[in-house]
Amino acid sequence: MTMKYLLSLILVFLVGCKEQDLDLEIPYSGDKLVLWGKLQANLPVRIQVTKTFNPVGKIPAEVTVNNATVALYKNGKEYITLSHSAKEPGFYTSDSVIQAGASYLVQVSAPSFPTAESALVTVPLALPDMTAIRTRDVVGQMNHQTPQDLISLYFTKEDALLDRHFSIKLTNYYINDTLSSYPYASADNIPANEEDCHTWGIEVEKPEYNDILKAIVYPQSRVFLMSNQCLPAPVVPLKFYVENGSGYNSTTRALKVIVRVGVISKDFFEYAKIENKQPEGVDHLVLPPQKALTNVKNGYGLIFASNEKTIELP
Repeated sequence: MTMKYLLSLILVFLVGCKEQDLDLEIPYSGDKLVLWGKLQANLPVRIQVTKTFNPVGKIPAEVTVNNATVALYKNGKEYITLSHSAKEPGFYTSDSVIQAGASYLVQVSAPSFPTAESALVTVPLALPDMTAIRTRDVVGQMNHQTPQDLISLYFTKEDALLDRHFSIKLTNYYINDTLSSYPYASADNIPANEEDCHTWGIEVEKPEYNDILKAIVYPQSRVFLMSNQCLPAPVVPLKFYVENGSGYNSTTRALKVIVRVGVISKDFFEYAKIENKQPEGVDHLVLPPQKALTNVKNGYGLIFASNEKTIELP
């Protein structure tokens, strides 16, 4: 191989590896408000307000909006104005509780943003009828190295003419903390190809200050969502495996498992289905993003409602 030929190969290699700027036009409709809130029956109001940002350029360090006016309308009339929480940036709260059966609308305005308004959301009136059983120290279908319990949920027969959607949230109560149970559904619950039957959603917990990170963090819990049309017969349970341990080698066991089961807005179910299909990580290189669901006019996000009950399993 001559020196001239070798230099030619090196030049071809260098040209092929040269970094090139891609001139892509990425649309941006301008800064808008993003609203997120669950209007849960018998609990105080709590709405999170953030903002969008241009997809081109640096990601802003902070997206919370702390100078907004958040108004809540009830049954067509202006009801209350929420107050900004000094301890929770971007969150607006009120001591007034949400009423089951009532309809609500959230309207948010802030300087330099168009006024955002949610769709009218009706809080479910009826609670789900369900019983639960906890079976301790079972062999799970995954994560065999962690101690696990089996939670069996029995729903009564649902009216097939009613279009209802349920949420199931499982948490562990320890002597010093309450944590997500990291649940996963038993493989024989529902056929995996029935995507209109069930999905997993994310629920943001109350923000807390992390001493290690020196910042406010937003813990999340997994929530199982399903349509009432897909419930099994009353004698057949929905089964979930939950971790039953924390600390070093999971030696600290949960004193009880808390089951929160509720009737939720269909919008949340549809939103979670789409979010589970969004590409992540390297998938962004080959998979197109899914168009997210929103019920907010002149903005983005989701305002939905629920009516829930709690079952404690010692």
